[in-house]
Amino acid sequence: MGAGAIGSLFGGFLAEAGNDVTFIGRKPHIDSINQNGLSIEGISGEHHIKVKATTDLSTLEAPDLIILTVKAYSTASAVEDVRALFKDHTYFMCLQNGLGTEDVASSILGEERILRGTTSEGALFLEPGKIRHTGHGETIIGSLNPTDSSILKRVELEFQKVGFKTTISKDIKRVVWEKIFVNVAINPFGALTGLRNGDLLMVPEVKEAMKAAILEGTNVTEMLGININTQASIEKAFEVARNTALNKNSMLQDIENQKKTEIDFINGALIKYGEEVGAPCPINAVLTALIKGLEKRNELTSVEAQ
Repeated sequence: MGAGAIGSLFGGFLAEAGNDVTFIGRKPHIDSINQNGLSIEGISGEHHIKVKATTDLSTLEAPDLIILTVKAYSTASAVEDVRALFKDHTYFMCLQNGLGTEDVASSILGEERILRGTTSEGALFLEPGKIRHTGHGETIIGSLNPTDSSILKRVELEFQKVGFKTTISKDIKRVVWEKIFVNVAINPFGALTGLRNGDLLMVPEVKEAMKAAILEGTNVTEMLGININTQASIEKAFEVARNTALNKNSMLQDIENQKKTEIDFINGALIKYGEEVGAPCPINAVLTALIKGLEKRNELTSVEAQ
C-alpha cells in the first residue's frame, strides 16, 4: 500500500521471487506497471518484473500481509482505505520512516496483528513504472504483540530470500527510535543542500551539524527513559550515509518533486517529545523550520506556475 520507491523495491523483488503481490499506488505508476511491468535498475542489476497493480481496492481479496509504505502523514487515511482488506488472518506492517505510525495503525485496527519495520535500503523513483535501487541497508522488523513470532519469522525469511538483510527485534519501539536518528541526521541536510547521502559526509561542517542534531535527540530519549548511545547513533547515521552514498534521501526527493515532506514525523517529532520532557531541540527546530520554508516555496512556485 503506497507503492512508491521503497514500496516498489520490496514489492517488486517479492513478486519476482514468486510471492503473490499486488501494488496499490498512484494511477500513473500503476498504469505503467500494468502495461509494461516494473523496471528496477541500480546496484541489484537490471530487473523487469511482472506484478499485479491496481488503484481499486474493492477488487482485492484479504491478503496475508499488508505492507504500508505511504508517507507518515498519510498513515491514518491509508489505513482507513485498506481497512476492509484487514481480516482475521491478515497482518499489517508499517514499513515507514518517522515516529508513531504503528500507533496510528493500531488505534484503527487494534495492535494484535500490527507489525513494524524499518529499513535503510535506498531507492529512487525515476518515472512511472521505473525505480533505481541505490543502496543496500538493514531491515529490522518486530511486532507490537511480542507473543506472535511465527509471522515475523515468515516475513524475515521471504525478505532474506530476495536479498534484503533482515532481522527480528524483540523491542521494535526502541529500534524505531534508533532509526529516527539516522533520518534526523541525513534527511533534512540532504533536502536543504541537495546533496546525496554520501556527499553529506564530505562537508565537515555538515557532519558536525548532523552530530549535533542527533545529540539533541538522544537527550530527549534519555529524559524519556530510553537509553540510546549517542556515539553509536552518530556512527550508525554515517554508516548508512556511506552505504547509500548515491541515494537522494526521501526528503530530498520530496522537495525536488514539490511534495510534502515527513519532517513533522522526524525532526519535528523530536521537538514535540522534547517539549514534553523539558529537553529543548533548537537545532532540530531550525531544521524543521527551514524544511517547512522549502515546502512553502514549492507551494508558492506551483501556484505561480498555474
